[in-house]
Amino acid sequence: MEDIYSEMIAACRQIASSFPPPRFYACCRPWITLSRGLFCEDPQIGQCRAVVQRELRNNYGHGLEHGEKVAVEAGALICMEAEKLSFPEPEKKRAGVLAQMAGLLHDLRRGEKDHAHLGAAAAEKILREFSFSAEEGRMIVQAIANHEAFVEPQKLESVLGQMVSDVLYDADKFRWGPDNFTLTLWEMLRYSQAPIVRLIHRFPKGMKGIARIQSTFRSEAGKTYGPEFIDLGLQIGEKILEFLRERFAAELAQEKKD
Repeated sequence: MEDIYSEMIAACRQIASSFPPPRFYACCRPWITLSRGLFCEDPQIGQCRAVVQRELRNNYGHGLEHGEKVAVEAGALICMEAEKLSFPEPEKKRAGVLAQMAGLLHDLRRGEKDHAHLGAAAAEKILREFSFSAEEGRMIVQAIANHEAFVEPQKLESVLGQMVSDVLYDADKFRWGPDNFTLTLWEMLRYSQAPIVRLIHRFPKGMKGIARIQSTFRSEAGKTYGPEFIDLGLQIGEKILEFLRERFAAELAQEKKD
């Protein structure tokens, strides 16, 4: 039998389907394709994916699917940035792999206090199983430590390290757009078993919090495309709130009586 959260995911995805996708997916298709190719073909990415699948704790809606999406889009963002800086093709692809590793590993400790730094420590241990240089490992670990919203990030010494850090943050915060309202929110609620009526009351405050992300994107490509993700998410969120108030009108009315 379909649970209420699956029903909500299906309904919210239907609402979101009436909106256009973010321009990022059309404008940046060549880099997304390049990144997806690296993700599927690089043996260390495949090894990391298997480790993450094994190591992920209860992740509050931030599981392997989330990590894979962040990884591919972080890879696309860094390939764009590397091309602007005239990186040779092998170095551009290597940058993509570093960003993808950070994307896969970034939420190992999601749900814990200070999850970014705890996740970075967990990632540092896992990276010992791989053949990255010490410098490359530090880039990945520091990027993970820097990916939390509304926290001042630590500046990295190298240009490449700063790029990995910035694109990880941006690709992760792309998920605060439509993805948040069509999947992540409901998976988090499924875990907590929180009443949906309570969500309805908190929804407007949550929307204001998400709106704050618009001004925080860090890479040039992230600043170009990230705000639209958030704007679309907020538009979808407004429609979802209307739907929820109608769908749960009886429960809201009963709550007033009680």
